[in-house]
Amino acid sequence: MVFGFGKKKTHEQQPTAPVQTERKVSLEEIPGILHEIELPQMAEAVEIAQSTKKEIEAHRKKILSLILHLESDDLKLDDVDKSLRVIVKRGKNAIVSTIKKETTTVLTSATKYDQAVLLNMEISQMLKKMGDVLGQNSRIIHIFAKKYADNLKEEIAKVAKSRNQLQTSINTTENFRTDGKIIADLSQKISEQRTSIAQKNYRLSEIELEVKSLKDTISSLEKQIHDLKSSEEHTKFLEIKNKIDPMSSEKSEIKNVIDFQFSKISRPLGRYSYISSFEKPVRKMMDELLANPYDVISPHNKDSIIHILEAVEKSVISGSISVKDSEKSTEQIQETISKLDEFVSLKEAYSKKVSALEKDLTVFDIKSLESKEHDLYKAKTDIANMERIKQKLEEEINDGNHTLAKNISEIESDVARLTGSKVLLK
Repeated sequence: MVFGFGKKKTHEQQPTAPVQTERKVSLEEIPGILHEIELPQMAEAVEIAQSTKKEIEAHRKKILSLILHLESDDLKLDDVDKSLRVIVKRGKNAIVSTIKKETTTVLTSATKYDQAVLLNMEISQMLKKMGDVLGQNSRIIHIFAKKYADNLKEEIAKVAKSRNQLQTSINTTENFRTDGKIIADLSQKISEQRTSIAQKNYRLSEIELEVKSLKDTISSLEKQIHDLKSSEEHTKFLEIKNKIDPMSSEKSEIKNVIDFQFSKISRPLGRYSYISSFEKPVRKMMDELLANPYDVISPHNKDSIIHILEAVEKSVISGSISVKDSEKSTEQIQETISKLDEFVSLKEAYSKKVSALEKDLTVFDIKSLESKEHDLYKAKTDIANMERIKQKLEEEINDGNHTLAKNISEIESDVARLTGSKVLLK
């Protein structure tokens, strides 16, 4: 015989009720519907707990009576080996001590569901402790106290049977609660999904309006740009521009002539920059002459340039700066000074021609055209971005609707299983 009543557990599954009626419910109504079903289950568990306690108390009295008889029974151990006698007495005392304690401990009186659960736990622990102590001393009680073993087994089995009825009721309620928690979590998820899809649909409608507005803007800008480019003023502007553009080659030719002339004296001019005692503005001009003489040469700067070149010439003649051929360098410096008027004239003539033509460009407001073209480019870029966002939102909405439908089907199935009614979610 094995004493293991405390280890037995029952696992009752919530029975699937046949679907009888159909009803439409909202997410907000589901907790109330489940609560209406849960309350009777909890009440039933309390009733079973109360009757179970009465039954078990009766069995505990019988078990205690048996244990008290066992306690006073010497088990006729006088003829038993002394060592064995000690072992038997120790086992007997362990059984008596444990079972006396477990049969005299006050059990919870169940008037609420939580107390019914606590009572069930107390009974389970009691059965386990009695089963453990009897199991550990199984050979002793079967050999030396066999007349008690069968009676104890029978009474403890009755306790276990009564406990199993309560366990089944509690399992039913707890399984229902677990299912209810799953449904509550799924309800929350569905609510969040609906909100998310609604927000995305609203954003999608906003984007569609923005796209329509951008398309109208693009049409308007394209018409304005077309009108501007078709105007006589724009035609004249292009004609003038076509005259100005080729003149850049004339500027390059003048620049090349000036650069070539100053390249002849770049060595002495560059060396003089290290020993010059000129003030900062003149030194700066001298550095610019070395880098880009075209930009420096002007009627305003002419005297300063001559002053710089003459100072360089004197330093070459005096030997303050060394050059390969001082005479040749002096000649080239003089040549550069003599050509300054020519260079100034070339630049002024070019500048006047360009200025006259550029003045005529005001016949057309090019900035207005450029602004509209910029706005058109931006509008087309914005509409492309909006279309990408729109496509992504549509994909997310489709995915969301698919998941939502799946979750709604699942919650309808779960609620129908628990309520016995076909449920359609609003």
